[in-house]
Parts: sequence; C-alpha cells; structure tokens
Amino acid sequence: MPSDPPPAPPQQMMQMIGGFWITQIVHAAARYALADHLAREPMTAQAFADAEDLDHQAAARFLRACVGLGLVTRDGSRYGSTDLLDTLRKDHPRSLRGFALSQPAPGHWLPWGRFADALKTGERQTVATLGADIFDYYRTAPDEAAAFTDAMSGTTIASAAEVARLLDMSGFSCAVDVGGAAGAMLFAVLQANPHLKGIVFDLPNIIPTAQAAAEAAGVRDRVEIVGGDFFETIPEGDFYLLKYILHDWDNAACIRILRNCRRVARPGARIAVIEVLIETGGVVAPLMDLNMLVMSTGRERTLDEYRDLLVAGGFGDVTVTRTRTPMVILTATAV
Repeated sequence: MPSDPPPAPPQQMMQMIGGFWITQIVHAAARYALADHLAREPMTAQAFADAEDLDHQAAARFLRACVGLGLVTRDGSRYGSTDLLDTLRKDHPRSLRGFALSQPAPGHWLPWGRFADALKTGERQTVATLGADIFDYYRTAPDEAAAFTDAMSGTTIASAAEVARLLDMSGFSCAVDVGGAAGAMLFAVLQANPHLKGIVFDLPNIIPTAQAAAEAAGVRDRVEIVGGDFFETIPEGDFYLLKYILHDWDNAACIRILRNCRRVARPGARIAVIEVLIETGGVVAPLMDLNMLVMSTGRERTLDEYRDLLVAGGFGDVTVTRTRTPMVILTATAV
C-alpha cells in the first residue's frame, strides 16, 4: 500500500513553526496526569476536567487536539489512551513524563526563547534568563529539579540495559556513578553483576530520590548515595560511570571532572563515558548540541575530541563500544 506523500514545504514549515504548541500540549498532558487517568478507564472531557479541576470547555478543546496528535482516541464522548500517551504514565517502565515536565518548564523554556542571542554570542542563555546556570537554578526550583532527575532516569533506562549488557565488570568491586541522578545507570549494572557494590554521586538534593529508586530496584543494600560536587571531590572506586555528563561542560571543566576521578581511582581503575557522538548520533546529536549551546557551556563531541579529554584527564587505552541506542561507551584505564 503506498505511503502518504510528505507534506508540501509550506505545511512542513508550519509544523516546524508551531512545534512549541505541541510541546506545551504534551507538557499539560504530563502535568495533569492524562495518561494515568486514561490508563484506568476511558473518560469524558468533563470527568477529566473534574478530576484535575480544569475548565470544562478548555479540557474538551485540549482533548480534541490530543486526538489529532494521536495521543488519545475518541469513542463518542469518551476518550481512551494510546501507546504514545502511555509513555507519559508515572509507572511506565520507560516513562518520559519527567522529560515532558522539565523541558517546557521555565528552566529550559526561557533560555531557549533567547536562542537567537546564543547564536550571536556563542554563550549559554541560562544566566541571562534565570540568573544562574541551570544546576544552580535547580537548587532554587525543587519541583523542576525533581522533574529533571526523573527525565534523566527515564532517558537512561534504554541505554542502561545496553551498558549493563556490554560492560565487563569482572575484577571490579565498586562502581561510582558520577552525576548519576536517581541511579538508573548504576542500578542496571549492579543487577547484572551481583558481586558489585556502587555509589551514586550527585548534588545533595538527589539523595531522597536515589534512595527510593535503589529500594525499588532491589539494590539498596549494595548502594551508597553520596551528595557533593564533582568539581571538588569524587568518591573512591575502581570503576567510574559518566553518562551524559561531559557533554554539559566545556573542555576545561571536563578535564577537571576526569582528573578528580583519576585522583581517587584505585590502581587499575577504569572509566566508562556514555555519550552520543557527533559522527554517529544521527539527527539527535546536532539538536542536542544546540541544546548545550543554549543551556550550558558544553557541547556534543566527536570520538577524537572525547579521546583527547580522557587522555588529558589521566586515562588511556580508550576503546569504543557501540550500543543498540544512539549512545556509545568509551572505556579507558587510569594511567
């Protein structure tokens, strides 16, 4: 059966221009738990509005748009869920609810409103809009910080299974998840390696969330949750995991993080840097690179650029392992 022709350029451009409408619709679906409500049973627009204390007419118009986007189905006056909407459920195994809540929130939304300024100056726009870099801002916005932590956990799950499958952890005893958020990456590695213990290391505000996540993952007895600043010091271990950390920072900051790992690493320690490479990351890599331009001092990098950072940080013998996701695993040995 022939596929539908691609939209004509004007229609395609209109979709691009109005993309932020869809972003905010998805944000509202996550904020008002639409997926969780419809997972229990189909609902009328009025029932959904009553459940979330929304304006009835506005809720009906919202759900009508969600039908058009493929988020919900409609049967008479009742709306039902779809597999697409299910990804916003709180209990979905690969939930994107945190991502849907954090990206359209002020911490990301406002800096992206100054994207043109980022292009002109080459500088992040968080300080201009938020008065601080994004991680300092999150210290003052705990709800956004929690949503961002959930987002990192949700987007980590797919790659975590691959990392756990591909990493050889024999001969290692303590893995440190540097900037590990709620610990999803570390917990997958621990589940695959019963002999291993681990440390989740991130800002102090993550401690309660990571403790609860460790309990849910069944590894609490093998995990220590430590709060701190990886620019100052990092816990001692013999294997270091850095997933989506280095891309947040400029070269000097990355080298400082790596050298802090190297300083406390036990003899024979290794490091695994999990990132998307510019040359193999498809359309995701250049778009994420622009997100780094707006939000941080970081950038997406090539393999050679990451190799240079690792060497400068005190790690050598860099190897590359491809995964079934856009990410790759760069492993290196402390020298």
